[in-house]
Amino acid sequence: MKLTDLILEQLNIYSVDMVIVSSKDSNFTDISNGIRGIRKIVTLKVTTPDNWEEYNKKRKDGKEVHKAAIKFLGSNNPKEDLVFFKNTMTKTNAGDPEKRIQGLISVIFRPETLRRV
Repeated sequence: MKLTDLILEQLNIYSVDMVIVSSKDSNFTDISNGIRGIRKIVTLKVTTPDNWEEYNKKRKDGKEVHKAAIKFLGSNNPKEDLVFFKNTMTKTNAGDPEKRIQGLISVIFRPETLRRV
């Protein structure tokens, strides 16, 4: 058995699809980078379809909707990790008047897409 096989056997890497609701006034690249910087998240791949981009341009409510997938190092209960990610992305630190990721309005994970990689 190779070393990489041994390491991968011990790691629980999961993938899940998500919907990101952000402010049109914010730079989406900055929001993506903020998500990538969260502990345990390995990759973020934005998969927003072209028709969503067109719809985002026509919206009048100041929001954009994007589709993405993340891969992350999971614990024994990956659904708890999703709760941790959502709280980390959308809540503030104690005493901090602004959100942790500026411009992020909401994150919706699609648990039916959760799978071990």
